[in-house]
Amino acid sequence: MAERSAWQSHSRSEATTSGRSHGDSHHSVAVKTDGCQPPIPPFVGRLGRYVEGSVFPALHGVDIRIIGQSDSSNGHLKKGDLALSTSTGLDGLFSGGPLYDDTDYYVEASKEGYHLKSLGGYSFSCQKLSEIVVHIYAGEGAEESLPSVLLSLSGEDGYRNNSVSAPGGAFNFENLFPGSFFIRPLLKEYSFSPSAQAIELGSGETREVTFVAHRVAYSILGTVASLSGQPREGITLEARSQSKGYYEETTTDASGKYRLRGLLPNTNYSVKVVVKDDWRTQPRIERASPSFIDIEVGVTDINDLEFVVFDHPEMTILTGHVEGIGLEKLQPHLTVQIKSASEPFNIESIIPLPMSNFFEVQNLPKGRYLVQLLYGLPSKFHKFESDTLEVDLEKQTQIHVGQLSYRAEEHHQKLDLTPAPAFPLIVGVLVIAVFVSMP
Repeated sequence: MAERSAWQSHSRSEATTSGRSHGDSHHSVAVKTDGCQPPIPPFVGRLGRYVEGSVFPALHGVDIRIIGQSDSSNGHLKKGDLALSTSTGLDGLFSGGPLYDDTDYYVEASKEGYHLKSLGGYSFSCQKLSEIVVHIYAGEGAEESLPSVLLSLSGEDGYRNNSVSAPGGAFNFENLFPGSFFIRPLLKEYSFSPSAQAIELGSGETREVTFVAHRVAYSILGTVASLSGQPREGITLEARSQSKGYYEETTTDASGKYRLRGLLPNTNYSVKVVVKDDWRTQPRIERASPSFIDIEVGVTDINDLEFVVFDHPEMTILTGHVEGIGLEKLQPHLTVQIKSASEPFNIESIIPLPMSNFFEVQNLPKGRYLVQLLYGLPSKFHKFESDTLEVDLEKQTQIHVGQLSYRAEEHHQKLDLTPAPAFPLIVGVLVIAVFVSMP
């Protein structure tokens, strides 16, 4: 009996409610008892809300999303939350619920290949969208498996769609509204027949268009590597026809490979690596070997045109020589000064001018500098003026500035010929004469 009383003192009861068309603020309540019946919170039932609508013309399988417009105080539904998902039946009708009745809802309708437009309330109109299927076939001289082709589709009201076909030349333009369209294929080295097509597209219609690709130009392919054989990425190459003025340019990929496209048959081209001054747009290279290759393009691609590039040396070297009148006499007193072009008070190096009159300065930080001569003797001996040369060791790490000139003019010292006073001289002579005449 005692065991039964103990079990009853800790018994647990649960009450639940259910109902299809009612929204309850509490679906279940759990209470603990200690032998006496406690008061049970009352259940409040509210009439659930249903959202009903339609799609016209009747369309089966339209996805319907019912979304709350504001927070619900009776549940966890927040503004913008999805309350319920459903779909239309064969008759194009849908119904969703039960839903909380203390908020409003809006409905989104969608189906692949259709355009659905709200008519107000929960009703929608639907329109089946159209499609253009593009086929491109290889014609004269074309590769059996065509590369990807750029397809430019334009339509009414400024519609534009530029897409790339899969290799082999097939593409579908889907979900198009009815109207007039114009499509043009584009691929370097190819012409197309026809060059473009105009299309009138009806509602829900699928139209197929066909183009034939003909090869009209060719490519030069190869690789660029460093002297160690390492592939070089981002190197610019050009093919130029001096006689006909044609020009093509490309850059190497991560594997060091390049392809110069659009080269016309029966035309001579000069192919070379482009050494650009702007090292920020291309790796720093000093030169390439060979410096250029002259080649005639026929009616096939040309493969395996190889180049080796040489990098700019990392160590900076600045050289030059001094020339001027009287240099042999002035040389022991001359020094070469190198200072920053952006901060003239920042002196990077001062070296005595060697007897050979040729100077060399190594390992300057990369940057822009001013180079000039300094004269070591005081200005009372010579009037000295040096040229100032500006160099950029950022663009080019080894520079010979050439001739550094100066102008020097010697100052001649004049003797002071001012006559001495005569009176002291006369007095001195008289004193000497008196002493001489004394017995």
